Amino acid sequence: MKIGIIQERRKNENRVALTPDIIEKISKYDIETVVETNAGKASGFSDESYQNAGAQILKSAADVCKQADILCKIWAPLKEEAKLLRAGQVIIANFQALAFPENKSIAAKAGTTAFALDLLPRISRAQSMDILSSQSNLAGYKAVINAFYLLKKAVPLMMTAAGTVTPAKVMVFGAGVAGLQAIATAHRMGAQVFATDVRPETAGQIASLGAKFVSAEDAPKTLASCNAAITTALAPNGTAPRLISKDQILSMPEGAVLVDMAAAFDGNIEGSKEGETLNIDGRLICGNSNLASEIPNSASPLFAKNILKFLSLIYSFQDKKLNLNFDDELINKTCICINGEPR
Repeated sequence: MKIGIIQERRKNENRVALTPDIIEKISKYDIETVVETNAGKASGFSDESYQNAGAQILKSAADVCKQADILCKIWAPLKEEAKLLRAGQVIIANFQALAFPENKSIAAKAGTTAFALDLLPRISRAQSMDILSSQSNLAGYKAVINAFYLLKKAVPLMMTAAGTVTPAKVMVFGAGVAGLQAIATAHRMGAQVFATDVRPETAGQIASLGAKFVSAEDAPKTLASCNAAITTALAPNGTAPRLISKDQILSMPEGAVLVDMAAAFDGNIEGSKEGETLNIDGRLICGNSNLASEIPNSASPLFAKNILKFLSLIYSFQDKKLNLNFDDELINKTCICINGEPR
């Protein structure tokens, strides 16, 4: 049995599915790992670090796919990568299966057995494998960092002999994993933070992180006074509710910065575009649904640990064989095809 990783070829993706520390743990079970050259370079992990961990470095993705029985990826295989896959091969990745069902078809047509970690049930036993939570946590942090970088105003309250610099005001939409981290990060950096969520029960969590809960009815008025906004709302099926209109953007102070973390799914903010920063009459709208990729040296190790935990579920390292128990809820709900047969 060989476990392999290849360089991610999706645009603007810098992460790698397995990091040298996880490869080292796998190698202790006398299981071979094969890694495409430079697979971890964008994340800050050299070929040498993988070799030192016990991996074999191969020249191309084709070489890895030819040898690997289990292929671990950040994202579902692209159409051009699917040509490299083998029937019977096991694929573990984020397939965005509900938002992009065509990704399931690509894996099935290649004859693989594929597991979509984005379909893991949100139960306590799955927390250590939950790629959505681990990556959203970092994405929420990065959203705030990006917003403050572009902001033309100091963030914290400052008392000087020349006068007082008032703190920046930030509005966070959504109190899921990404939203809560955005709230915590903005508060730690000294901003005055407001947050809203359609679930009133999140008010306590929001307050515990130093922010003020704002109802949906009061959100537009509060937003109009804010220097920055972070939107994080996304349904499991990939639909994004419209939260901020163009008129509401223009109600904010000139120089305001808005980060739309759902831009790839039509966006929470009117007019936002994935991968672009737009200037709307002096207000910047930043569309970025893949913020974790911008801090790959932190995001990749967390993703790799999620992968290892899931691997331990479907593969017996001691017996060196697959253990696909479909009575297990985690295996049953993440498996999207078996040897090419869709589920």
